[in-house]
Amino acid sequence: MSLPILKKQALRHVVASSDEEHSMVTVARRSSGFTLLELVVAFTILGLISAIVFSSFRVVINSYVASQERLEVRARERILQDHLKRQVGSIFPLRPTGSFTASSLRVDPQMDLSGAALTQVPLFDGIQNAMTFITVVPLLFQETPGLTVVRYGLSQDEQGRYYLGAMETPFTGVSSYSDMVRIPRGKPYPIVYDVTGLEFEYFGYDSRNQDYRWMSRWSGEEMRAIPQAVRIRFNDQHVTVPVNADFVIGGAWGGLGLVQRFQ
Repeated sequence: MSLPILKKQALRHVVASSDEEHSMVTVARRSSGFTLLELVVAFTILGLISAIVFSSFRVVINSYVASQERLEVRARERILQDHLKRQVGSIFPLRPTGSFTASSLRVDPQMDLSGAALTQVPLFDGIQNAMTFITVVPLLFQETPGLTVVRYGLSQDEQGRYYLGAMETPFTGVSSYSDMVRIPRGKPYPIVYDVTGLEFEYFGYDSRNQDYRWMSRWSGEEMRAIPQAVRIRFNDQHVTVPVNADFVIGGAWGGLGLVQRFQ
């Protein structure tokens, strides 16, 4: 065999031995465990994946909690609005006795409200952004029901949010009504939050135009009656409530009588 052939065979043997040794070293390293760099990279990737999963889970939880809170607020508002309808529908057309004077009420001093005429004045005062009346369906005094002075109007909380609020006080005389009309005291109870464009309207007979219509102002002292219906507008929606009772003058027995409009 020639010398060049022997050299080639020897070189091939050396290369094969080197590759075999390299493979054995690689297998040995792999079988011995991970390097520090591999562990750092692995933990970094695991941390990133965990952070992404946790953030997604937290978003889902926060969204669920927020939706439940909104549903609870809407359910509470629906309950309060239903009570508002019952309360407004149960407006009691209370008229003071002749022992009260016209100065106790917010009336025009030139109006003739002495004696019997005063007994024809129902305690009701409605303007465009507030309404005060007497009801037998209290919201805050349900444990001690009875004649209650109620005022609805636009209010503002500590965060600056506007809401439809209600104030109540037991009726203890005409002064409790007049104080609620003139200088209401206390913090209104929220009925509907985030209210914009609150407006009250009153339906009844307009003696000036001699027809029935919706009006932005209703004074029991001037109209000598309470409205037949009340409409409350807010947030591009409205609630219309018919008033169930009123006093009539005259009738089969004469004098004043309480009548129920809707059976």
